[in-house]
Amino acid sequence: MRDFPNSYTTQDSLAGIRDGIDRCLAGARDEARLHISAPDVSAWNVRDHLEHLLLSDRKVLDWVTDALAHRNPETREDFPREIGVSLLARGSIPRGRGPAPEFTLPAGMEPADLRNGFEELGTQATGLASRVLELDACLRTLPHPVLGPFTPPEWLRFLRLHHRHHDAIIRDILEA
Repeated sequence: MRDFPNSYTTQDSLAGIRDGIDRCLAGARDEARLHISAPDVSAWNVRDHLEHLLLSDRKVLDWVTDALAHRNPETREDFPREIGVSLLARGSIPRGRGPAPEFTLPAGMEPADLRNGFEELGTQATGLASRVLELDACLRTLPHPVLGPFTPPEWLRFLRLHHRHHDAIIRDILEA
């Protein structure tokens, strides 16, 4: 992994993701708040943000798990675009800057499905915590549609930032 200023270790990223998943699970359990919206803050309601995080996390954590199951390349061939490096270095995702990829767009998932999905993701993230050395050594990449190819530790850092980004939006929706 590239050395990013103010970077988190892979273990820190996994802990942050796990905390984010726990917050999402708590949010999905509070059905009265799922439909709260604040159009001045976001076009999505609380449930939409949670569903987006679930779909994003599932895609990335499945890929990370799969990446560890394959032979590690000897060298890294693809690197993030400058914007990807900048975002990981900055440690936050600016609001309103990029569209969500099609496969992460919310479609109105039922609260029970959200809860079940986050419970499964929590188990998956916890399982990865014992594989930090493998994750740090993995040179496989998966491209982000805007930011470019990330290795598993970079993706985990991104997910942690992604959770913080949507947590802040959800908090602003609920306070509006």
